[in-house]
Amino acid sequence: MFEALTALLDKNLPFVVFRKPYSKEIQLYFQEDDQLHLTEDFSESGFIMAPFIATDFYSYIPKKNNQIFPLEENKTLHKTDVLIKDRNERPFISLVQKGLDEFKNTILKKVVLSHAIKIEVKKSDSKQTFKNLTQLYPTAFVYYWHHPSTGSWMGATPECFASFQNNKLHTIALAGTSLVDEGFEAEWSSKEIKEQQLVTDSIDRSLKSIFPKATVTVGEVSSVRAGALWHLKTDVVIESTELSLSGIIKALHPTPAVGGVPKKKSIDFILKNEDYDRKFYTGFLGLFDSKLMADLYVNLRCAEITPLGYTLYVGAGITPQSDPIKEWEETQRKAETFCRAL
Repeated sequence: MFEALTALLDKNLPFVVFRKPYSKEIQLYFQEDDQLHLTEDFSESGFIMAPFIATDFYSYIPKKNNQIFPLEENKTLHKTDVLIKDRNERPFISLVQKGLDEFKNTILKKVVLSHAIKIEVKKSDSKQTFKNLTQLYPTAFVYYWHHPSTGSWMGATPECFASFQNNKLHTIALAGTSLVDEGFEAEWSSKEIKEQQLVTDSIDRSLKSIFPKATVTVGEVSSVRAGALWHLKTDVVIESTELSLSGIIKALHPTPAVGGVPKKKSIDFILKNEDYDRKFYTGFLGLFDSKLMADLYVNLRCAEITPLGYTLYVGAGITPQSDPIKEWEETQRKAETFCRAL
């Protein structure tokens, strides 16, 4: 695998290498030119990379050229010296306070706020970081995307965006964060339980609005582990011949787990008050095949590769019960997911 990625990087050719949750294989899609492929109706087949802000055209790497490699397991992690900048919590705490003030005056019920962390890495090796992520997070969707037109991104996301096949969609509502205490189940506060219900209800309403004749089945809330963190998860399933990938994306993206509730109000607040461009952070990515199949994930626990190292993106769901300092601490815990692989 390393040899293939090195050759593609040396020629600055587009590729994406990824490992599905629980899989023992690493898949590589690549191009022999630097063309930026865009899809409007998802009639093609390949690996899609979508930004946070919904658009009419999404970039993808076609399935045409692909290879499969066996996953190397139980290998020693290769670590390097890391310098994390931007540890000043005041800007993010101030941003959270703006959100809390907004709750008092508007219909906003939840908003997901985020910030970027600059990481300098001595002798950075992105290929090794990707390999480390596959070792550390066997239950996550781990990927490394490179395209000269969009930049390079990498991550280990715990969240399914949409699994679609045979007229059946499975998605999840994911919210709440708690540290893993080995041997003990997660404990959840009323704030986190209410936040999870907001996300679930919002997804339910959105799907019913786009596919009114279909039946939406909402499962029970459960705790799911993602690395060193617990989250609350609810499975949502809808089955109908009405379903289409374009309609699913319209209904779900951005999900309330990365935007907020109501959707438009929360996104407007994010765009007005966050002081940076999320780009592909909190977008979605994964496989799609001719409108008939999709296996997509929310782009979380991710970073953009830079000349000096990485720009890491982390966020937290803010509700009227949020404590700004605790929300800051949550983003730092989420940052460790990626930093452990450096």
